Formats: sequence, structure tokens, C-alpha cells
Amino acid sequence: MSTARITHWVFNYEPQWEAVSKEIASLRAGLAEAGNASLISLNTKDRSLRLRGREKRIPLPRALPLLPFLLPHAARGEVNHLFASPGERYLTPVLARYNGVLTVAKDTSSLQRIQRNAAVFRRYRAIVVQCERDRDRMRQLGVENDRLRLIRPGISVAPYREPDEPFTILFASSPFTAGDFLSRGIYLMLRTAARVPEIRFLLVWRERHLAKVRQLMEDAGVTNVEVLNGVVGDMGAVYGRVHATILPGLEDRSFIPAPRSGLESLAHGKPLLASHFVAIASSVAAAGAGVVFAPTVGGLEDAIVRLRNGYAAFQDRSQAYIRENYCPTTHLELYRRLYRTLGV
Repeated sequence: MSTARITHWVFNYEPQWEAVSKEIASLRAGLAEAGNASLISLNTKDRSLRLRGREKRIPLPRALPLLPFLLPHAARGEVNHLFASPGERYLTPVLARYNGVLTVAKDTSSLQRIQRNAAVFRRYRAIVVQCERDRDRMRQLGVENDRLRLIRPGISVAPYREPDEPFTILFASSPFTAGDFLSRGIYLMLRTAARVPEIRFLLVWRERHLAKVRQLMEDAGVTNVEVLNGVVGDMGAVYGRVHATILPGLEDRSFIPAPRSGLESLAHGKPLLASHFVAIASSVAAAGAGVVFAPTVGGLEDAIVRLRNGYAAFQDRSQAYIRENYCPTTHLELYRRLYRTLGV
């Protein structure tokens, strides 16, 4: 198998804390043929420019003048593998022309944006989805089954640590923009926290908009919410402190198809609280590894009570759910097979 003909493309490669970046890093490390391939990241947050080596970084305002460099690079690759939102409109149509593979790994602002790319999807050699919801949407848009692959990220099961009281719920998916606070469920959590003072909430934050979340905490009058700000060196220790993790999205686009914090929580043996808008919610509920709720204050409060009262049973199923659905070996093998079918 060739070692230099796969190019991975992504927006904002940040493996220190961003879920899709972590998956790409794991894929490249796990497969020698992918690990030796090149990566191109188009960044809206990192303004540094790197054009040498196998890992290239290009700030988006400067990317358009560099198209004469990028397109020949794509043309030289045997496979151009894009990890993106299905509504992405710049790279998606370009890479479809160059033996493209698209992994639907990020959220989209609207279904209309996905529909706009329907004809483009049908030109890809393969479309990889990470949940049944996105597979069904691709089928509705006319993508043939032989071009569709369901490949979930690989998540390793971690040692379970018994948490101390009080009952603590982790939120580790802070929004990148202040405009996403409502969608991501920040207001919902804080208003619910005010109604369940015996429950503790731990928010792992990404530094952005820290003042805003602290002001919202003050406005809600909560004293049972803690913010852990910045890059966390040992998330395993954080999962060890908590009883469960929450994904309180108010709409489909609130979280990526395979939310990393939720999956890692389950891998540590900590159940999930997920709104019904979260793509993995139905499978988590079916496995008995968490509680699904309507994203209202009352709905979340009831879900917390249900989780706490039946905690032992939910906790017992958490790691089994990861073993059965997110095996790292299976993740790598399915991608290895996919690359082979494309002649790499």
C-alpha cells in the first residue's frame, strides 16, 4: 500500500481538544499508510502559515490566493479524504473531482445546506457517516448504498473511577461562538442547575467567552456550577470526578454526529444525559447507557432524577455500549478496507 497518496483535509485541526481532529490524529497514527500521508488544515482560528512537511496549515483568509498550490496537490493525491460538515461549500465540491472521500464528521447550520450539496455527494467515491441518522439522510439525497460507509470513531475503554458525592454532571463541549450558547444548552443547564441545588455541574471550558458564561451563572444565581477553564491535561481525571456527562443540545446542529465528550464519558463508565436532538441519543437510550430528554428545564430536571435514581443500571451499561459500537480496532480496519477498495 502506498504511503504518500492519501491527503486528509480538515478545517481547524486542533487535536489538543477538538473531537474531529482527535479522530484524524488517531487514524493517521493507527494506520501506517495514513500516518505517513499528508494533512492540510484550513484554519479560521490559527493564523499561522505552514506549507512545508506533511502537515500543512493555511489560515482561511489566505487560502484563496493559494488555490493554485492546493489544487495541484489534490490532483496528485490518489485519495483526498475530507472531514467536514455535509453543508460545507468550498472544499466539498472541489475534492469531489479528485478521487474524494467525505467523512460527515461535523454539524451543519441547516438541512438546506446539506440539500444544496446533494449532487456533489453523488460524485464522491465514498461517503463515510458516523451515525444512522446521517446515513439515512444521504440515502434520501440519492447516494447509492455501495458508496456509503458507516464508520464510527474509535474510542478506547478506560478504567472506571468511583466518583465522590455530590452527584456531579460534566459538560465538556463549550461553544466556539457566543451565538451558540442557546443551541449548545448553556442557558438550559444553568436554569436547571438553579432548580436542583443538590446536583453539581462541572463545565470544562475552552477559554472563549469565559466572561459571558460567568455572567450567566451570576444571573441564574447558581452556586453549584464550577468552571474548569483552558486545556485540560488529564481528562481521564475529570471523568473520574463525575457521575455523568451531558449533551443538552436544542437542535440537530448543536453537536457533531459523534460527540467526543459523550463517548469518552461512556468509555470511562459514566452514563450520558442527551437531548433527543443528539445523533447518538437513541442508540444510547436503547443500550440503557443513559437518559434521553426533551431540552426543556423540566425535561432535563426529570432526566437527572431518573439517572440518579437508576444510576447503577445505567453505569453498568456504559462501557459495554462503547465496546459494542466504537471499537478502535474496527474503526481502523474499516478505513483500511475503504482505502484498499479505492486502490491505495
